Amino acid sequence: MPPIEIPLLADHHSHPLLYATLQQAVDLSDVTELDDACDLLQQSADRQAGLTVAHGWKDNRFEIPESRLQQLPPVAIFNVSLHQLLINATGQSLLSAQYGEVINRVNDRRWYESHLPTVLNWFANLAGSAEILVQFYDQLEGLGVWSAEEMLLVDEREIDWFREADLLLRTTFWAAPGTFANLSAAGQKQVHGLKFFTDGAIGARSAAIQHAYQAGSQTGKNHGMLIHTDHQLQCQLTQAAESHKAIAIHAIGDRAIEQAITQLEGIGPLIDHFPEIRLEHVQLINLEQACRAKRQGIVLSMQPNFNSDSVNYGDRLPDGYAERNNPFRMLIDKAGFVPGVDLILGSDGMPHGAAFALQQSLYPPIENQRLSLSEFLAGYGSNSDKVFRVDIESPG
Repeated sequence: MPPIEIPLLADHHSHPLLYATLQQAVDLSDVTELDDACDLLQQSADRQAGLTVAHGWKDNRFEIPESRLQQLPPVAIFNVSLHQLLINATGQSLLSAQYGEVINRVNDRRWYESHLPTVLNWFANLAGSAEILVQFYDQLEGLGVWSAEEMLLVDEREIDWFREADLLLRTTFWAAPGTFANLSAAGQKQVHGLKFFTDGAIGARSAAIQHAYQAGSQTGKNHGMLIHTDHQLQCQLTQAAESHKAIAIHAIGDRAIEQAITQLEGIGPLIDHFPEIRLEHVQLINLEQACRAKRQGIVLSMQPNFNSDSVNYGDRLPDGYAERNNPFRMLIDKAGFVPGVDLILGSDGMPHGAAFALQQSLYPPIENQRLSLSEFLAGYGSNSDKVFRVDIESPG
């Protein structure tokens, strides 16, 4: 197939500062063996003192036993989903000097998911600067992306770094409610909306689902986790309505999606205080939930690159769930969502760029995931007149 020419994309879900910082970390995304991962981590530690940070670890390729983790130099290893983090004892000791003893709770999966914005922002802040943002956005442009929404603002300094880098027009800021509350009036004005989490991720077996995950070597059968009770989430939404800001709710599993939609329905007229309501990811949404979301005027913010989860996580998804992942055709053809209007697309940085997302859209593992080129372009949109050439492999 000849290269496809497309405009530079607008990525509607990313974490630019975090990913810019992780550019300095060890990349395990292509590593398939435990011994190779340990060698890379040791080599990095030999070159520099302090904590070695790694990202991109895929536990469907190899597990990291506790014994091996503790033998390594001080390390913090992110699962590719970012919803699982391993830190050994020496790594915790280093981080506790900056963040206190709370760092010792990171290996508690429920605590970690409940405090994910805080933990991710710890690491995003390790090497933040205007310079690394400029470098990162240059890399995005080379991958076919012009703008990227920052779904988890760290603090007011990050806004200053974007301003210094002359990148304010190439991002939209979202902030956790606690972060938003601590901003100045000027900082709050720069924030488009508030970001909430209801569950984890499929890769970490923490996305909240109705049927149990298949058991793993280090985990038994479980249904993932809801981060909040129904009452807690409704209270948070009620309080957020006072801000009159947009809201974005992370909900991947069918159980989390049900909770989010039900609690939005439950706040009554307050729902009109939000100029925009987005559900992020909604990978395992069903038709009934989709129709309810459509009636409420909810925008679905999804990632075509997550189509590959149907293949990558066949080892953990219950029977029938891989086929339900990212049901774009159902959402468009049956529920009536319109790409670029109330169905928007992004990457979550897994990975960034046009090529993989477009490959997964045109030639997905599941037919129900297919998007046409025009739907893909409408869903991403563009705020640049620059053109990018994408090479796509036609299967067979």
